[in-house]
Amino acid sequence: MLELFKHNKMLRLFLGYRFFSAIGSGMFRMFVLFSVHLIYNNPMYTGVASFLMIAPFVSSFTVGPIVDKRNKVAIMRLTILLEFVVLLFLTVSSIQEDLSVLFMFAAVLLFSVAALFEGPASSALLPQIVPYEKIIQANSLIMTSTMVGGLGVAIILYVALGVDIDFGVIYGLSTIFLTLAFIFSLLLKKTESKVQGLDSAPQNYIQELKEGAKFIRGSVLLYIMIATTAMGMFIEIASVNRPMFLNTHVGAQGYVVFSVLALVGGILGSSIMARAGNKFRASHLISALLMLSGIARIVFAYVLPHRVLAGALAMIIYATLGSSLGIVFTSLNQKTPPKNMVGRIVTISTTCRSIFISIGSIVGGFLGSVMPVVDHIFVLHGISYILIGLFMSFVPSVRTLSKMDEVK
Repeated sequence: MLELFKHNKMLRLFLGYRFFSAIGSGMFRMFVLFSVHLIYNNPMYTGVASFLMIAPFVSSFTVGPIVDKRNKVAIMRLTILLEFVVLLFLTVSSIQEDLSVLFMFAAVLLFSVAALFEGPASSALLPQIVPYEKIIQANSLIMTSTMVGGLGVAIILYVALGVDIDFGVIYGLSTIFLTLAFIFSLLLKKTESKVQGLDSAPQNYIQELKEGAKFIRGSVLLYIMIATTAMGMFIEIASVNRPMFLNTHVGAQGYVVFSVLALVGGILGSSIMARAGNKFRASHLISALLMLSGIARIVFAYVLPHRVLAGALAMIIYATLGSSLGIVFTSLNQKTPPKNMVGRIVTISTTCRSIFISIGSIVGGFLGSVMPVVDHIFVLHGISYILIGLFMSFVPSVRTLSKMDEVK
């Protein structure tokens, strides 16, 4: 992994971009709903802001052909610049104490629209700067970089819980980090020799979407999309109830501590996959990681109420397994399709996940209100992973997957 980092300048610049982007956007996403709640003290406003943050991703499939045809680096520059402008206006307005609710809604929506393009573009860029056999190591480096950035965000949140929160300062810090991300995007070279324009004819645009969907239907990516969609829904069901579960057993600052433990697990998983990911068949990794993650989640739900340290260890193990699984799925989405189709594959999958994540948020809220013991929701989460793992172990196209470095 370090050799790849040392000898690939483009990857180093890309990692710098992802690191600062993760901190800047992570701080925004973590604080913006909290600030809407504290400033306006209106649950309806908070709900609208949350909806505007998620809703654009339901239309992810529509940007796939644009990402595939346009220059990925150029898209990244434009979107990070838009995010910077949004945060700059938020910073200035916060300092002047002139934050209207409509302005906040517009900021959330614009930021999410920018992220709608930025994520697929950066994902589609990776196969163009890293050899196929090195993609899993590159994704491990990216995951580590992102998790380290997340640790920085968590530390800021932990400190903020103990003092009076100045949202102007927080948005200002986010703006600085996005500025650094934009600088790294300027250092990235455009990888395509010629920027291909998207054909404006509606029938051609629709045909390109159909080509992406057809490729998914005819490959192992169909079952990967089914698995990640189901996982996303059950993760959201648990996530909706996680604040109540952790606040009950470890308190508010304990909630932040466990978030940090999850990031630590993510870094461990990234390191393990970078060193050993290519040594195992992808089929074995998928089934084993899913089922072991489910078991770790069930153990976490049962032991945390009684032994906090044991619960912390279970959280780290779960996060380690989960991040490893995420790297496998991300790498397969990048290695299996042609390079000019990665954007469509990523965005179609994102649309499906977003729809079911939205469903999961509703189901999670309902279950949290009717279940007498919230711990059972995390047991359900673990069982769902075990069942998904069993399902994937019986899918013929998954069972025939070779080692990760041989998948093409």
